[in-house]
Amino acid sequence: MNWEAIGAIGEILGAMAVVMTLVYLAVQVRYAKEAAADNNRIVRASGVREMYMAQVNNPEFRSVLHKAGDSGYLQQIADDLGIIKEEADILDAASGYWFWLHWGQYSSTHSESDLQELKNLIGSFYKTDSVYNCWKKSPWHRPLLDPKFVKFVDEIVERQ
Repeated sequence: MNWEAIGAIGEILGAMAVVMTLVYLAVQVRYAKEAAADNNRIVRASGVREMYMAQVNNPEFRSVLHKAGDSGYLQQIADDLGIIKEEADILDAASGYWFWLHWGQYSSTHSESDLQELKNLIGSFYKTDSVYNCWKKSPWHRPLLDPKFVKFVDEIVERQ
């Protein structure tokens, strides 16, 4: 074998190594983008959940937030559940916390077992009268969430 043939084989192997490296980097960039998107969703959901917990723990804050945007929803929830409006307000904020927590889980990368666990949680938790009323009747929870997640929840809740 002469040196030219060996050099040609070396160039071919080098080119193959470059292609394999580029493929590897493309896969890594894709995974990094997915991880960054997951992190973004989790941070966003955490911020919203913190806001809901602030509402649960601070009656003045809750009152100010809902004076402008209630439109009778909280009184309707109170009447439906036999509680006072202030309790309905706390229930609504606590339910919103769970809705955003579950949206964060749904929207992140997940395995089939994670998805099944989420279906079980939603199937049990959202069927309670209190959470179901907040889920179905709230003028602000469902419109703010991803329509795919809303459909996912509705299919679980309506199926059971």
